[in-house]
Amino acid sequence: MKRATVAVAGLFLMAFAPTAWALGKGGSMLAIELTHGTADFADKANGSTTGSPNFTAAYISAYDHSELGIQAQYWRMMAEDYAFTISAGWGFFNETDEPGQGAAPGSPDHKFSISSFNVRLGGDRIHKLGERTIVYGGPGIEFWSGNAKFEPDVVRGLTTGEYKNESTLRWGLSARIGATMMLSEYVGLTAHVGGRYGHASVEEQGAKASWWPSSTESSAGLLYSFGKE
Repeated sequence: MKRATVAVAGLFLMAFAPTAWALGKGGSMLAIELTHGTADFADKANGSTTGSPNFTAAYISAYDHSELGIQAQYWRMMAEDYAFTISAGWGFFNETDEPGQGAAPGSPDHKFSISSFNVRLGGDRIHKLGERTIVYGGPGIEFWSGNAKFEPDVVRGLTTGEYKNESTLRWGLSARIGATMMLSEYVGLTAHVGGRYGHASVEEQGAKASWWPSSTESSAGLLYSFGKE
């Protein structure tokens, strides 16, 4: 009876014991993540003609703004401790400013929005911490493009219509470190933090702006492991 009890208890513990992380060379992981980053733009500066539909930019000047986003990220294990990575994502931001007592009667809401996309290629060194946790980190190359929209056209000093600036093109290097916690053999949670260092440029109506932005970024989401082939 005692042996039977021990055997049953052993089977019970095995059934509820943590499942080992089985990913190795030839395996892969896919994550769907929420992201936080920085968007880079440029629009009119001093010397531009405003207050007219015939707006002409004499100069444009750079500025940045935070953005949220969603992305898909894929790891392909090239060795037991190294993975090729690729990610693609979409960034966004929306703001609405309602008029107060100091505004003229009938003044419209002011709306500001951001839309962007990005693609990153890189490589991560993978290190296992126990059976259910890994840490990863490495460099990558990123391409980003986005624009901002103002409603009404406050950039040109107008009270109607909208203004969308020309898309910024940004490329550069990125580096990040992250961790994955497996909830089962195939499903887990992942998060990382990193930095971006690159070059951005915009051209609008002959006016050009170029600069070297740097920023931090992060992501967190749900991960699925396909294991070994």
